[in-house]
Parts: sequence; structure tokens; C-alpha cells
Amino acid sequence: LLSVVGRDDAGERLAQLLEAKGIEASLHRDRKLATTQKLRVIGRNQQLLRIDFEKPPSGEALAAKLEEFKRALADCDTVVLSDYGKGGLEHIEDMIRAARKARKRVLVDPKGDDYTRYKGCSIITPNTNELREVVGRWKDEKDLAQRAQQLRAELGLEALLLTRGADGMTL
Repeated sequence: LLSVVGRDDAGERLAQLLEAKGIEASLHRDRKLATTQKLRVIGRNQQLLRIDFEKPPSGEALAAKLEEFKRALADCDTVVLSDYGKGGLEHIEDMIRAARKARKRVLVDPKGDDYTRYKGCSIITPNTNELREVVGRWKDEKDLAQRAQQLRAELGLEALLLTRGADGMTL
């Protein structure tokens, strides 16, 4: 796991949790950054509110992580890229190119409406709302399949896995 955290208690706690679970993590500690935290307000066993405390990582930290990412490719079989739209994948195009050049399968959890950033990855896994934002509304399953196949062809994907919440998934 490669990521950027702050030099703070939350970053230290995350490192401890990852280590306790046996996850090999390389966390760049950026003193200009506070580790992302999410505060959930719960009432009667339901989440009423979520407050996110976050700031995107610095360009320098991300450039350092990109170089580390390239060095780490030899030790992995598959690359999973996901940052929940928080700015950690500023260099995603370079990451995909490097991984594919190293003959690695690349899975991307996409965010935003510009999927051209993911061109050449192996598989993307948008949810229904994320895909609708990119390909527009579909009228039925046949229309959905046509739109998804067109996007898959445009981006050179092996597959598109649509996650549909309680309705499962469509490959």
C-alpha cells in the first residue's frame, strides 16, 4: 500500500492499524498535510452526518510516491488505484502507463467525469451514479450495455465492472 499521510496522531494510528493487519505499507509522512479523517455523527444507530477533514497532498509528496510506485511494480502482480477523488492520483496516467509497460493488470476505482485519465487500464469499477455521469442516462439494460461497451472500446479496457449496490454487479 502506497499513500500519503500527515505527520500527526491519525497518520501514526493508521500506520499501526495497517501493521497490525499485516499490510505492508509505505506511508509518506507530509508535515504540510493533516491525515484525512472522517467524523460520523450517529443517532439511533443511523449515521446522521459525516464531516470530512482533508487536504490534498503536496505535489512534491505525490512526485516522490510516483517514483516509489514505479520501483514497487516489480514486486506486485496487480495494481489497484483508488483515491476517492481526494487528489492522491494526480499522476494516474503515468502510473497506468508504467504498470502496463511492466505487464501488470491495473484496476481503477474511477472518480469524476473525465475517464480519459484511465485510458489503457485493465478494468474500471464505477458505480451506477458514476457511470451515468460519464455516459449519460440509459433507458434499459440493452442501452446500458451499448454505452458501457462504447466507453470500454474508447478507453481500451479489458472490462468494465459496474457496481450496483443491492442489485449486485454487471460485467
